[in-house]
Amino acid sequence: MNAMSLIKNGLPKTQEFCISHQVQKVQSGPYQICPQCAKEDVNQTNREHHKHVKKMVCDNHFAGAMIPERHANSGFKNYIRSKNNSGQANAWSKCVSFAKSMISGLKGNLVMSGTTGVGKTHLGCATARTLLNKGMYVRYITSEEMAQKIMRAWDKDTKDSSEQSVIYEFTQYDLLILDEYGLHDRDKRLELVHKVLYARYDAMKPTMLISNFTLKQLKEDLGDRLWSRFQQGGLTTIECNWADQRLFLSCLHGS
Repeated sequence: MNAMSLIKNGLPKTQEFCISHQVQKVQSGPYQICPQCAKEDVNQTNREHHKHVKKMVCDNHFAGAMIPERHANSGFKNYIRSKNNSGQANAWSKCVSFAKSMISGLKGNLVMSGTTGVGKTHLGCATARTLLNKGMYVRYITSEEMAQKIMRAWDKDTKDSSEQSVIYEFTQYDLLILDEYGLHDRDKRLELVHKVLYARYDAMKPTMLISNFTLKQLKEDLGDRLWSRFQQGGLTTIECNWADQRLFLSCLHGS
């Protein structure tokens, strides 16, 4: 017998009636209790507990995503799109669609290329925040930081901290946002970054790759095999070929 059944059927009834529910109260020790009021109190407590747990999980997801402080509030709503720049509207639209497709369960990849200051990282973090708010696991990191993290594991080289374990860690996220691809030192670091990309392909996990390379340069740097794998499940490509918006806004505010 649960608590509500006990209150309703296992406790003696009184002569008092609840004004709100017009039901007979029961005697519980020195107190006269309305079974319906008690039920509502329990439900409210459960709702508040569920809300608290959900917030804690969401906060942990956001902390684990490692979104840069500068982009802590970067979202789709505050991404500036100039009326005269159709490229910005296209980039925004494709990122929004990509986020929606992930929420619906699709597992494609996205590649965003373009020069510095065009808003690539903002859109990447907006995508991350949208998915995080839906309870998904996302990780933002630059390719240099990721290569360094794997290389640091060489010094420890234990069962819990090895190259393989770090690569495995990066395959667990629902979405990996790999920024500044191509700015890492070459040779060995490039190999390590590619190992993570191959591992995510094998795990069928989507990746968002952001780079200052042109799309042509990016294809060459990834190589035919990896580029082919990136297209598995659908590939969204975005070329951001407009002027540096940071410089534009600085000049605008300074004028």
